[in-house]
Amino acid sequence: MSHEERNTFAGIITSLIVILYFGSKIRSNWGAGLYDGPNGASVWAQDVLWMIPVCIVLMIALTIAFNILHAIITNTPNPSSLTDERDTMIGRRGSIATMIVASMGFIAALVGMAMGWTALGGLNMILVSFAVADLVGNVTKVAAYRFGI
Repeated sequence: MSHEERNTFAGIITSLIVILYFGSKIRSNWGAGLYDGPNGASVWAQDVLWMIPVCIVLMIALTIAFNILHAIITNTPNPSSLTDERDTMIGRRGSIATMIVASMGFIAALVGMAMGWTALGGLNMILVSFAVADLVGNVTKVAAYRFGI
């Protein structure tokens, strides 16, 4: 398993943890009415802003853990972290998949807001599409590594 593939698996796990945790938090807060009223968008933004440092710290921790576990399991004290042209092409393919899904979600949010959704509904659609886009991009990269797609 290459260095980039291990990092991609760490990204998938990070995405799933963050989506599940913050998705449930936002959903429960929305149901409790915390996003209603004049401060609703501000409260929502504060909740969403917490996702950024949590994602960064979790991604760093999982990447380090994956690399340490790989070194222990394969008994290689200094695993290679070199990337080649194939890694670059796979990364590009994952980025394209990410951008397509994120763009479609953004357009869907605009259409929904044009049809009467609230601003928070549109922002949630954008947030979900970005989270799903990251997950799709990472899964695309793993599929390319595993199946040569």
